[in-house]
This record gives sequence, structure tokens and C-alpha cells, in this order.
Amino acid sequence: MAAEPQQPPAEQRTPAGDPRESDRRAGDRRQLERRRPPPPWRRPWAFVAYGVVATLVGVLALRAMGDDEPDLPAGEITEAPPPAPAVVPAVRRDSVSEAAYTAADFERLMVEGPAAIGRRVRAELWCEAPDQVALSDVEQVEAQIAPLIDQARRTVPAAECKWGRRDDARREDFLLLIPPALAGQFATAPEASDDFIRRRRLLAEVEWLGRSPALATRTVGVFQGLVPQ
Repeated sequence: MAAEPQQPPAEQRTPAGDPRESDRRAGDRRQLERRRPPPPWRRPWAFVAYGVVATLVGVLALRAMGDDEPDLPAGEITEAPPPAPAVVPAVRRDSVSEAAYTAADFERLMVEGPAAIGRRVRAELWCEAPDQVALSDVEQVEAQIAPLIDQARRTVPAAECKWGRRDDARREDFLLLIPPALAGQFATAPEASDDFIRRRRLLAEVEWLGRSPALATRTVGVFQGLVPQ
């Protein structure tokens, strides 16, 4: 008779229900845990909806901020133009003009200062072509200058001149303001070469204003017309 297999001692036997008793390669150890599906607010289409809503909120907020300012046509200037300067009352002088043809006469008028403002004088001027000269940013402007101002461009018509005879070494610079009504008379003055520059020679009557803050403290006067030679 075949010998029966010997049983291991009781103390070496595996207790009933011990996991080691089952085969490690058995299929019951390969069972996978089944995960629950994500909630609706964590699904991809929900994140897309979140982005759309955030974009709409941003657009509405920008429009609300833009409604505070009125729409302006393209190219319109939003800055207000500077206020017009106050006009200094004109100083009334004797209408009879005095001769002041030389550089020495120019210096005399400068020395007299405010006492000479508004005086009519006859002078010899050598002037370049007239142009528009910009005004300075001042609070007041002389009454004689105010009617000549182009308010849109803040300029006045004027010509750069030399005061005195051509051969006088002490000639000074002078800015002659030209009223539009007298531009024709200015244009009739003959031209000649003066220090290699073409200038017009004028024997003119001028209203003396002296140094004008409205024109960067340059020495200026207003053209009153030509003096018969």
C-alpha cells in the first residue's frame, strides 16, 4: 500500500482564513477599484463655461467704465484753448511824429522807457520779408498788439528790421508789426542789398512800444505808413 502523505504538525499549519492560504496568482487579486465619475462642476465642459462667463463679465465691466466719458469725434482736440490775455490800455500821445532816423535816436527811446511808449516817430528801417511771429504765454498784451493777433495760431504779422542807416555800425534789431490794412504800403518799399541780405528800405512812421513781454521782450513798434521822401 502506498504511503499516505504526512501532514505537517498542527502548529505549522496555516490558520483558516489566512490570506496566505490563497494562491497569489489567483484572479481575485487583480480586481481594479472602480472610480466614481467627477461631479458636473468639474467636467471639461464646465470649465469652458466658466471661461465664457468670466470673459463676458470683463467686457461688461470695461463698457461700464467707458460710459463715464463722452465719445468724441476722431481728431477732436479735448484740451481747452488758453484764455485770451487781458489788453493793456493804450497810452495816448501827441499825434505829431518826431524824427528818429538814427541808431542814437533808437537808444534815446530805449532810455526813456515807459515814457516813450505810444509815441509816433519817423524812422529809417531795413526790413526782411514779413512773417507770422508767435506770441509769448503772457497774461496781458498791449492794446496796439491785440487787434493784430491771429487767435487761432496765436501769432501776429511782423517783419525783422534794422533801425538806422545802412552805413551805421550801431544799428539795432527791431520788430515791426504790420497791420493787414497797411501790408500793401509795406510791399511798395524798394528792395536793396544790406549786408548781403535783400531787405526793404522804409522811411516809415512807427508807433513805438519798446520791449514787449507779449513778444519775448523784443523791441517792437507798429507800422503806421510810409513817410513821403
